Amino acid sequence: MPPRRRRPCLVCGTLTRNASRCDTHQAVWQQQQDRARGSAHQRGYTQAWRTTAAQAVAQHRAAHGDRCPGWGVPAHPASDLTADHRIPKARGGSDDPENIGVLCRACNGRKRDQ
Repeated sequence: MPPRRRRPCLVCGTLTRNASRCDTHQAVWQQQQDRARGSAHQRGYTQAWRTTAAQAVAQHRAAHGDRCPGWGVPAHPASDLTADHRIPKARGGSDDPENIGVLCRACNGRKRDQ
């Protein structure tokens, strides 16, 4: 595998192996992104959500075991099951159990807010 090409940081121009920023400016950029996004609690992921999510995953495991139904891929074994909003909160979805599905982390990340 050839070595990664060095690129100039978008902020200071220092050559870096990162995609767009040197380590220093990447850390600053990430902090800004985190502040703008808000904490999980600020985004509505409260203790009530964590309880509902845990119940959904437990019910799924009781019925189907450690098996992800898949998102864009066939169903597959997965031990890292997570609760997922069928209609994302960002698009008006609720924390009602009817709006909660279960996917593995990879499928949940693939789905995002689609």
